[in-house]
Amino acid sequence: MPFNPDRINIHELTIEEPERRAEVFFDAEKDITKEDWKGMEGKLEEYRRENKWDKFSQQAMRMKILDPNQDLNIDLIARNGIREILEEDRKSCVWNGFASQATEMKMLGIDQELNIDQVALQGTREMMEGYRQRMGRDRGWDSFSWMAMNLKIIDPTQDLNLDQVAWHGMRDTLEKDRQQKSWADFSWGAVKIKILDPNQDLNLDQEAWQGMRDYLEKQRENGDKWGNLSWQLANMKILVAEKVEVTENGIELTMPKKRESLGSDAPPIPEIKKF
Repeated sequence: MPFNPDRINIHELTIEEPERRAEVFFDAEKDITKEDWKGMEGKLEEYRRENKWDKFSQQAMRMKILDPNQDLNIDLIARNGIREILEEDRKSCVWNGFASQATEMKMLGIDQELNIDQVALQGTREMMEGYRQRMGRDRGWDSFSWMAMNLKIIDPTQDLNLDQVAWHGMRDTLEKDRQQKSWADFSWGAVKIKILDPNQDLNLDQEAWQGMRDYLEKQRENGDKWGNLSWQLANMKILVAEKVEVTENGIELTMPKKRESLGSDAPPIPEIKKF
């Protein structure tokens, strides 16, 4: 039968839905509550009062990631305390502590006196390679990726020797954390991989995001876990970022653009025809 445009079977008509934007599973401005900030600020001041400067710098860095414009009151006393921790680790050749402390200082913008010399770089590299030699035992690749991330932030010119063996080990650890639903470890592992190579596929599906959010809620329920809360929040902000760059200031994040209003997204309502 020849096609007759005047005889259309309405049951064969289909409506194509407009393409949906990818769902954003975490928004730092909306998902961090006033109570969260109060708890995190209280934990920071607790570390200040107790002169726990390694914990202080760690907490301050996480809060700086969440809000780069906030004033954390890192005064001369805090700076000196943080620097003393760094120098103690250098003298004792505790290169994992040194690398972590140096990363935090760089992220906080107090890295004028880091003195990242060849001795420090070599010590950090040797410790990183030592974790590689564990070949995955005792979460060796987890520690390897941590040291590699720190080294990249401290000195982006360093060759980290991230070969296929290393990538396989890091991705395998990430997948095991997913399978075991260890979402705190998963988010941390994913952050390290993303900083090392933003182009890596982390498979951040709905299950992963829901698992990370569930862990976040557990920390909210336990008011004494503000350090863990700030850690998880910072991880989730990095993971949701559209772009992560390692710069002279540490890492810089480009966040997803805000969604437009529903009215601007929705297509015009088609004219209704009567049949």
